[in-house]
Amino acid sequence: MPLITRLFLKAGLVYLSCSLITGIILELEFISIPIFHVLFWHMLMLGWITQIIMGVSLWMFPGRSRIESFSNQKWSWIAFVLLNLGILLRIIAEPFIQLSTHMIWKILLTISAVFQLIGIGAYLIEIWPRVKGKKQRSKKRKKESI
Repeated sequence: MPLITRLFLKAGLVYLSCSLITGIILELEFISIPIFHVLFWHMLMLGWITQIIMGVSLWMFPGRSRIESFSNQKWSWIAFVLLNLGILLRIIAEPFIQLSTHMIWKILLTISAVFQLIGIGAYLIEIWPRVKGKKQRSKKRKKESI
């Protein structure tokens, strides 16, 4: 299993744990922090589910070079770094949006969204060429055997 896949899976498991803890806090009646609902869903959907899907698909879809160098997997690494930076910035900035009037928190939240968007785009660039039909795969094999 490639390193990038393991990192996506491990990061996803960390976010699963964090979202579980956040969900438990939300269920406690004496603690009422409405912004935790947004963070809970963000960590669960983008942090856990999306990263697990990305990691497994990068591993299982054919077409990846066997050489595990950065240049062969640069879009995967860009996706991993930017997606996780975006999620972490969101976790940091989101609670302060309602507590503070400083513009910095809105800017950080916007940057986090842009990082996540670019990260998803990098993943799409990496995975798109791997999604091929049976005929395309057989044509490629014929060309390689000649």
